[in-house]
Amino acid sequence: MKIAISFISGIVICCAVLFGARTVIPIIASTDADYDSSENVSQSLLDLIPDIEMIYRESLTKPFVAAERKIYDEDIAEFYGELLDDTGLR
Repeated sequence: MKIAISFISGIVICCAVLFGARTVIPIIASTDADYDSSENVSQSLLDLIPDIEMIYRESLTKPFVAAERKIYDEDIAEFYGELLDDTGLR
């Protein structure tokens, strides 16, 4: 019996807290155009994360660019350069 009374009183107290919080905390944010958008958006975490796309692209293209530097024949180097341009690796 004590358990049932404790359970029901806990539910009543939680509901009272929730309804009390609804009166204090605003539910709908203001959407007036008079207010400027908040600059509270934190970019600090984004600054800490490395640019994965740039790292991926560089890791793919760096071996091909290094191989291009080692080609001494002008015709083959020109063909290889056009091939890199056509495939989007440069």
